[in-house]
Amino acid sequence: MRSRLTSIAFALLVAASSAHAAEVVYGPDGAPTVVQRKLHTMSSRWEAGLTLGTALNASLVDHYGGLLSVTYHPNEWADFGVELGANYTRVSALGQEVRSQLPPRANPRTGTANSGDDVRGADQMKGALLAMGRVAPIYGKINPFGEASVHFQAYALAGAGVGMFRHDSMDLCAAPGTAACDSFASESYTRPVGELGAGMRFYLSRTISLRTELRAFFHPATVVRGADLTQPGTGSTERYLGVLTVLGVGASALF
Repeated sequence: MRSRLTSIAFALLVAASSAHAAEVVYGPDGAPTVVQRKLHTMSSRWEAGLTLGTALNASLVDHYGGLLSVTYHPNEWADFGVELGANYTRVSALGQEVRSQLPPRANPRTGTANSGDDVRGADQMKGALLAMGRVAPIYGKINPFGEASVHFQAYALAGAGVGMFRHDSMDLCAAPGTAACDSFASESYTRPVGELGAGMRFYLSRTISLRTELRAFFHPATVVRGADLTQPGTGSTERYLGVLTVLGVGASALF
């Protein structure tokens, strides 16, 4: 009888040990962590980051800029805060080529004014101020250097705010007349901006991480159609949704 009781006790001990070893580790947000024994926690921490980027889809305009962000992490998978962006912009080489091949502003034989349309996609986003939020449900690790592990977090983001824009026309002159353009029509304005994006952070330490991300900025835009090429300010206005896609890399500090 004693040997049988000893065997039963031993079996129960082994089963309990196995169950404990297989126990799922939960993060501070109450959900199972993707990687057990997570090294870098985010809850109740502030984050300051700087991302440098360039536009991918603005062929007529060069965009180079930076985005400074300050956010707060209430838990492991979300943060929210503000972003301030500033860009250096200019008409690109392609835009200059378009300008160099413009048709005459008026018929050289009759003097009749020609009409033309401005070009879409030439808006320059000089800066922006946005409120934003990030959701980061995926945390993992890779082993690119053998035993050394690099921990990462994937996230999606969204934001809304205001943007400062400048539009330099590709083919509408600033001054009336029939001669070739000495300067082109331009205007500056402020408009609402929304953003959507996704990215990944790679932890160098508990405090410092590197980030790479892709963002799309959306804004209401207009383009002039059927303008009298000899008279600025003519033609009708067509509205459309402007999209600026930016690829960025940066770094952030948690404290």
